[in-house]
Amino acid sequence: MNCLEFRRELNIHPQSTDADFVAHTRECPRCAQAQADAVAFEVTLGRALAIPVPSNLAESILLAQATQQRRERRRWAGGAGWLTLAAAAVIAVGVGWRVTRAQPLGDVAIAHMLGEEAPALAMTAPVADDAVRKAFAKRGIEIAQVPADISYVQCCPVGKYKSVHMVMPRANGPVTVMYVVDDHVASRSDFAHDGWLGRSVPMAHGTLVMIGHDASQFAQIEQQWQSTLQTATRI
Repeated sequence: MNCLEFRRELNIHPQSTDADFVAHTRECPRCAQAQADAVAFEVTLGRALAIPVPSNLAESILLAQATQQRRERRRWAGGAGWLTLAAAAVIAVGVGWRVTRAQPLGDVAIAHMLGEEAPALAMTAPVADDAVRKAFAKRGIEIAQVPADISYVQCCPVGKYKSVHMVMPRANGPVTVMYVVDDHVASRSDFAHDGWLGRSVPMAHGTLVMIGHDASQFAQIEQQWQSTLQTATRI
């Protein structure tokens, strides 16, 4: 597959699993970046369209309009104009805060995975255990043992969270593993977004997040990291 054929396929299926398509992303850095940009755009667009609308948004708008009309009819003197504007601003801020509140950890993790880090999903060569230990050390955690078959590791900001971002190749597709430091979810939970499946698990000094297309692989990976992190210490 040449670059022109790749771009044509990219316009139709940005996350194509076609063997030639995947092979080309490994061979051509420019096309790999184009795919990462296309996937990131789709994720951003999906998140924009999926923003939840407050249940009482219509009532808030109607109330603001009714309040403004009553005040105009009464023709208040002096400072009535700025009071009306202030009331409208308070309503706008309140609605805006509810719409733009923080996204769930799972959604943020998937968006990060499919953004600039997307090419990492195709990596299969194992990284050295010391590279994994150093990444955790940068996050203030010392680990003794390292799970096998890690093909990518990087310290990444995932939204507002600090994480160690890894990829673990598996027979049924790669599994992205992010250890979010110093942020504990309330309990184990599964999530799904844009065809990806995920699971977040409170563990040791943070939260383990796993993302892939086959959730049956999560249990073994969770067990591996549970064994590693239960003996981990803070630096």
